[in-house]
Amino acid sequence: MKRLVSTAVMLLFAQQVAADCQAVADNHFLVDEQGITIEAITYNSHNVFDLKDESTFWLHRFANYTHKVTREGVVEDDLLFHTGTPLVRADLAETERLLRSRRYIREAEVRISHYCAASNSVIVNVATWDNWSLLPTIDFSSEGGRSKSALGFEEDNLLGSGNRLSLEYKRDSERTGVNFVFFSPNMFSSFWNSTAAYSKNSDGNNYQLSLNRPFYRLSSPWALGFDVDRVSEDVTEYDAGEEYNSFQRQRNHAKAEFGYRLDTNSHNIHRLKLAVESENVKFFANAETMLDFPENRNLSSVWLEYEGIQANYRKLFNINSFNRTEDFNFGWQLNARLGTYNKGLGADRDALFWQISTNKNWQLSPDLYLLADLSWLQRQFDQPQYLLSTHWKLVKHLNEYNSIVAKLTLDKGKNLFRDEPLYIGGDEQLRAYPNYFQSGESRAMLSAEYRRYTDWSLWQLLDVAFAGYIDAGKVWQSDEQDTNTLDSSTLVGIGAGIRLLSNHSSRGTMIHLDLTRALTDNDNLSGVEVRITATKSF
Repeated sequence: MKRLVSTAVMLLFAQQVAADCQAVADNHFLVDEQGITIEAITYNSHNVFDLKDESTFWLHRFANYTHKVTREGVVEDDLLFHTGTPLVRADLAETERLLRSRRYIREAEVRISHYCAASNSVIVNVATWDNWSLLPTIDFSSEGGRSKSALGFEEDNLLGSGNRLSLEYKRDSERTGVNFVFFSPNMFSSFWNSTAAYSKNSDGNNYQLSLNRPFYRLSSPWALGFDVDRVSEDVTEYDAGEEYNSFQRQRNHAKAEFGYRLDTNSHNIHRLKLAVESENVKFFANAETMLDFPENRNLSSVWLEYEGIQANYRKLFNINSFNRTEDFNFGWQLNARLGTYNKGLGADRDALFWQISTNKNWQLSPDLYLLADLSWLQRQFDQPQYLLSTHWKLVKHLNEYNSIVAKLTLDKGKNLFRDEPLYIGGDEQLRAYPNYFQSGESRAMLSAEYRRYTDWSLWQLLDVAFAGYIDAGKVWQSDEQDTNTLDSSTLVGIGAGIRLLSNHSSRGTMIHLDLTRALTDNDNLSGVEVRITATKSF
C-alpha cells in the first residue's frame, strides 16, 4: 500500500513537471551533461503482446490477461541512477543492458523524455516490454539417433517479481530426473542474487546453494559471493557416437570469493578477485561400467584474478540471434588468474596453475563484424596439463535479410582429465553427426553458414528464418588412446533448415528443424537425417 501511494504521488509529480518542460527526441541532444540533474523518472511497462496489432486474436488477449506485468518497483530496483542525481548518459545505456539481461524483459529503452530549462534538469523515461514468463516444458528433440524430452513448468517472473521458479522432469540418453530451481536476481533491492536448486536423478542427487553480489555494473566498487554445489552423474565414453564404457562421477564444490575495483577514477575497469575454492571429484563403477574409470582428484585451491574491461558497448542485430537486440562490447576484455592447489585445503598435491583469457570484437566495415576469444589454462602437475582454446566468428551482412557467417574453433590440450575430453558431433559442433562422435585432446572445427531472415511470424509467437551450412572438423587423440579403434578421420557434413525463434518467450529459445547429411563412408551415417533441436542461438 505504501509503495502504491508513493508511486501515485511520483506519477502526479512527474506529470506536473513534464508540463513545465520541453519534450526531446533522444538522449544526445545535450552537448554537455555537466550540471544537469535528473528531475524525475517515469515508467512505461508493456505487456507481452501489443493488442493494437492487426494480427492480434484471442490467444494474445488471453496471454496478456493472465500475465502479471513486471512490477514498477522491480524495474526501479535495477536502475543505476536516481532522482536528484547528476545525469550520466552512460548510466542510462548501462541500465538498458542490465534490464535486457533479465530473462523476463524482451526489450528496454531508457531515454531522456523532457528537458527542464528552469532547473537545468531532465526527466528520464524507462520503457520495458515483457516476455511471456510462465512456460510449460513440453520438449522433445531427436538428434543422431538419440532423443530427449522434458515435462514441467518454469516461471521466470513469479507474480511480476522477477524471481524464477521451475519444476521439471527430464529424460535423455544418459539420465532421468526431477529438477527444482528457485532464483532471485535482485534480493531486497540490493543487487544480491541467490539460487536454491535440487535435482533427484537416476544417476545421483544434486543440489546448489549460492548467494552473490556480483559486479552488477561497470563502476561497482566490490563483489562478494558464496557457492556450494554437488553434482552426481553418470559419464559415458563414446567411440564414433557409440557407448563403450560408463562410470559415475561425483563432484562436491564450494567457493568463497571477494572482488574489488581498482582505480575508480579510470575510464577503463580494473578489478582484483581473491577466492578460496574446494573441489573434490570422486569416481565409482555403475551398472554400465565395462572398463576402468579415472582416479579421484581434489583440486582445492586459492587464487587471485585480475580483470580488465575496456567498455565500448554497442547494440547489434542478427549476430547470434535475429529480430532481437544484442549487446556487444567492442573494447578489450582480459582475465588473468594465478593460483595454487594446496594440500592444506585438501588438494592431492601442491601445484601452481594459471589461466589467461581475452575477448575482443571488431567492426571491420559497416556490415562486417569479427568476434574472437582466446584462453589458456595450465596446471603444473608432475605431468603438466594445459588447454589452449580460441573461437573466431566472422559475420557479413549482405543486406537487411541476408548474411553469411563463418566460424573457426581451435583447441589444443595435453594430459586432459579422462572424463573431460574434447568432443565433436551434434549441437553446434558438426551438426550432421551424432553427439560425442569423436573425442580426443585437440580439435579443429570450421563452419560456413548462409542465413536468411524474414518478416514472417507465426501468430506473433515464432519468428521465421532459414539457414544452410557446411561443417568440417577433426579430433586428434592423445598418445594413450588406441587410434586403431577410434575414428580419427576428418568429418564433413552439410545441412539446411528452418529457425523458429520464440520471440515473446523469456527463454528466447530457437527451434532448429534441419535436414542434414554426413559426407562420410560410414554406412550408418550415409543417409539424410531429420534433426530437431532447441538452442539459444542461430
